[in-house]
Amino acid sequence: MASSVLAPGDLERQTEEKRSVLPTCKVYRNGQSSHGVAHLSEISEVLKEEGSLVWLDVVDPGPNDLKLLQAEFDLHPLAVEDAMHAHERPKIESYDSYWFLVVQGTTLSEDNIIFHEIAIFAGTNFLVTVRHSPVYGLEEIEKRWHAHPEELKRGAGFLLYTILDTVVDGYLPVSQTFQDRVDELEEALFAGRSQDAEVLPRVFGMKKDAQRFRWAVLPMRDILNPIIRQDLELVGREDLAYFRDVYDHAVLVIDQLDTLRDLVNSALEIHLSVVANRQNDVSKQLTVIATIFLPLTFVTGFFGQNFAFLVGHIGGTDAFIGWGLGTELLTIGLTLGYFKWKGWF
Repeated sequence: MASSVLAPGDLERQTEEKRSVLPTCKVYRNGQSSHGVAHLSEISEVLKEEGSLVWLDVVDPGPNDLKLLQAEFDLHPLAVEDAMHAHERPKIESYDSYWFLVVQGTTLSEDNIIFHEIAIFAGTNFLVTVRHSPVYGLEEIEKRWHAHPEELKRGAGFLLYTILDTVVDGYLPVSQTFQDRVDELEEALFAGRSQDAEVLPRVFGMKKDAQRFRWAVLPMRDILNPIIRQDLELVGREDLAYFRDVYDHAVLVIDQLDTLRDLVNSALEIHLSVVANRQNDVSKQLTVIATIFLPLTFVTGFFGQNFAFLVGHIGGTDAFIGWGLGTELLTIGLTLGYFKWKGWF
């Protein structure tokens, strides 16, 4: 693959910050990889060539980095401003000769979800990607794109599809991770392995992560709709089937997220029910103990009145056991028998 790595001075004197990833420019002519450009100012001339395709990738642009790009690709200043600043919501906007998209990619790192913002300018024969830290890798995108060399002749439409398809496919393992977490939590709740102090932080942590993930995924449906409708005729009709496939995958993930949200809420309700049942069991046990001691208190109080009959008939150990302890044991037995008969335990 022929491509050029632009030196820091090529972007209108880069900012003082050092780049970990330099901008790269790939040029294709009639579907064949061609030599790149030595300077960004040559891009506008390459775009005038019939059958040309330019893909420029910029990482963490500084305040002045995209000025020359704006001139070379004839980009709207508002779109350039949005591309320079991260934390934009996922969206799509149409301009006269190109689409401007912001998408959120996701990757997994030790069960942690990492979100990557990517801004895309997609025209008929050019595509500009602006990636922000943490940087979304392009290896899978390039692998898929070059796996279909015959599609390179159709302009930037198939490249845009490849990027969106890779991003959406990256949502699936994240969704599966959420599903596994919910299943583990429910299993622990039913098995009684989770401590009460651990459950609520886990549940609310999952709700927060799921909401953040949904914020990244849900707009993908709205991003793909105008492309499929061909609100701008920048994508060939032969590519529409590919975008509809990405749309189907995005809707699938959204449906899974709706189900996961219900499952997380269900796990929270299960936890609260388990806690309530445990409290009810403890309250019932304490109530039984208190109720047993109530007649015992009456018996001992009655015995303590020193009635002549009781005092006169307790003259030894046998009498004490029979009248003193016997009446109490009899009271306990009758009380427990009554509770059993009523089905209270």
